[in-house]
Amino acid sequence: MRVVSDSFSFRRLGLWYGIYRLIIASSLLAIFFLNLSQSTDDYKYQTFYIITLIVYTFISLLQFLLLYLSQSLLPKKIIFFSIIDVSCFSLLTFAQGAPNLHISLLFAITIFITNLLLSHRKALSLTLLSIISVVYIPFIDSWLYTHHLNNIGSTLFLAFLFLVIYFTAQFTVKRFENLTKVNNSQSIAILQLQDLNQYILEQVDMGYLVINDKQHVILVNPAAHELLNIEAAQPIKDTPLQSIQPELYEYIIFNRLSQGERFIFEPQGLTKQIHIRIQKLKVPQQLLTLFIMQDAQKFNDHVQQLKLAALGQLSASIAHEIRNPLASIVQANELLADADDSERAMLQNMISKQSLRINHTIESTLDMARSQTPITKTILLNHFLIECLKDDFSDVPKDQIQLSILLQIYIKFDETHLRQILINLIRNGLRHTSKEQATVEIKAYTKNQYAVIDIIDFGSGIPEHHIRNLFSPFFTTEINGTGLGLYLSRSLCDANQATLNYIKLKHATCFRIECPLVVV
Repeated sequence: MRVVSDSFSFRRLGLWYGIYRLIIASSLLAIFFLNLSQSTDDYKYQTFYIITLIVYTFISLLQFLLLYLSQSLLPKKIIFFSIIDVSCFSLLTFAQGAPNLHISLLFAITIFITNLLLSHRKALSLTLLSIISVVYIPFIDSWLYTHHLNNIGSTLFLAFLFLVIYFTAQFTVKRFENLTKVNNSQSIAILQLQDLNQYILEQVDMGYLVINDKQHVILVNPAAHELLNIEAAQPIKDTPLQSIQPELYEYIIFNRLSQGERFIFEPQGLTKQIHIRIQKLKVPQQLLTLFIMQDAQKFNDHVQQLKLAALGQLSASIAHEIRNPLASIVQANELLADADDSERAMLQNMISKQSLRINHTIESTLDMARSQTPITKTILLNHFLIECLKDDFSDVPKDQIQLSILLQIYIKFDETHLRQILINLIRNGLRHTSKEQATVEIKAYTKNQYAVIDIIDFGSGIPEHHIRNLFSPFFTTEINGTGLGLYLSRSLCDANQATLNYIKLKHATCFRIECPLVVV
């Protein structure tokens, strides 16, 4: 288990280790001769000390030259050098007669470095060798001279310190390896994302050109190559825009481009026009400009398709909204022939009212399509809900719709819009509620300065995979449905600064309208 795995880094650290050993050996030699003139009491065996030190310095020099000149068998050389270090430090400690702070520190550094450069087992072996190299000294000294143990406490403490350094170094190595693994995985993920982005850029029909503040090209995809008539073989990256597309360069120089600006660019020699949109990109230490390019003819075709889709959606919305009042007119017309005078007047009044409602629905939908502001007014919700149920749900038995509203609640809303929203949601609930509990509950209450209207039915509920598409246009699970009821209801709520959301209940389905309260 080695922190440094590649040979180049391992050799470089090995050389630094060799330089360190050479400096240590030379420094110990210099310190000895400087202290020699002052005192010799620090060395129990002075001659043995200086001989060991000279030999160690000479070996360190040879080992450094061997590391520098040859790159083969680097791990084995590091092991050999570490054994030499431990042996020489042990002999120097013996020559001093007792553990010394400076030599002990060199032991500790050697143990820590070997944990970084060598495998777990080899580092442990060298640590145990270091412990043996200091523990044997008091016993040998006692056997040869004093016949009793001296400095055994400091020696055992030093051995314990070596073990602490070993475990600390191993913990450091493992943390470093984990960080390295995380870094490598992140680097791989970044490279994969770069490859994916590059692949996407190569496949899309839109042209993308990125330049820096010096007007040098940073990125250009194949679609931009084709639109700007740039040769594919021509080197692009970090190339001045002036050299590959001088006309676009001149346009940029003479026109200050702002964020989101759009313009039509027509290069000389090409029959097609290019629709370009500007996007400013702020990245560290520089500002980039992204040109999003598309063939102008294709862009115009796409816009035309969107217009046709919007027209179709508007037509379907109108058809959907006039279906309910038209059904009431047909029903009243059928009953008109057999009705008496009082009933005839009531039915004619219903036909007139529903006809006006159809006309108003068409006008309101057209107004919404023209982005006109809704005509809002203060509404007393209590009276409005009762009137809506009476006028628009006369064909529904009274016990099938239960209204619960205890307080007087005032809101600001377009009356026609709110009526359309309620009709859509209540009719929807009546269609989906269960036969066992064939009712729809309407609850109106206040919550945190908001008026809340809940329309609850007790059907089988909405499947999880349908929830995300509930308010999408043309989404429906009914054969004869248009899929515009919920979409239009939410659109009308948005236009009146209200919200419409689906609320999942345990045994029921709830659609909730929330809008700000009005204080009267």
